[in-house]
Amino acid sequence: MMISPIDIINIKKDQGNDDNNSITDKSFLVGGHSSLDSMGLVELCMELEDKASDLGFSFDWSSEKAMSSMNSIFKTPTSLAEEFNRQMAEGN
Repeated sequence: MMISPIDIINIKKDQGNDDNNSITDKSFLVGGHSSLDSMGLVELCMELEDKASDLGFSFDWSSEKAMSSMNSIFKTPTSLAEEFNRQMAEGN
């Protein structure tokens, strides 16, 4: 079961933070124009860890690739969903 950028957005909205109403699939998740604060990003990643566990794999959001500024998986909900799906495909 692959996830979509909309699934990422819905996870944030389900966490009940009012400031996340404007997140779209192209919103920045990190950086100066970020839609999330650092705690919001950590909460999102922890939720994705739980989802990955339910799907039978381990989601690694703290890898070198994740932390790389050039190729950050945290750029947008789309890039985060793509990385989640990539790791799921490799993990199963």
